[in-house]
Amino acid sequence: MKNSLTTFKAVAATFALLLLLTACGGKAADTSTTTEEGEALTETVEPTPQATGGFDAPVVTPDKVSYTLSSPSHFVTGKFAAGQIPGQLDQKFTVSITNNSTSDLDLATLIVQGSTAAGVCADIFDGDNAMAGAPTDPLAVGATTTFGWGLSCPGAVGDEFTVALSNAGSDIIEVKGKLA
Repeated sequence: MKNSLTTFKAVAATFALLLLLTACGGKAADTSTTTEEGEALTETVEPTPQATGGFDAPVVTPDKVSYTLSSPSHFVTGKFAAGQIPGQLDQKFTVSITNNSTSDLDLATLIVQGSTAAGVCADIFDGDNAMAGAPTDPLAVGATTTFGWGLSCPGAVGDEFTVALSNAGSDIIEVKGKLA
């Protein structure tokens, strides 16, 4: 009898606990959003670059870092290149950066993104053409570095071509020109 009373108490306590837990939270939360909230969630905000310019000319940011991108040219990728997309134009250019700011510049997080009216370009990494990405060592105050970059872009020769550089989540510069 004592055993069945203990079992009954355990079952009753479990049932009471389940009843109590299912009542937690009360009324269901309203998960609907207003039209304005929906637009804010889906709207793409285009960041504004700190400085703009063209190829072959220095573009200087407010913190006095100078970026010069050479005019793009068509190139043939090396045997072990990665990133090129068949049917797209492979473009190469050099990026020269002079750090005239007051602190070292971390280039390890530098992002180079190209685009045309036909779409976004893909990065090409090609050791045969000296395109291995940005330097990973910080660029000291007063120092300059130059490195090659390659992009595989949709479009045709002469189409508008934009290259944007960003670092640590903030847009730095935007350069416009034509596909080669």
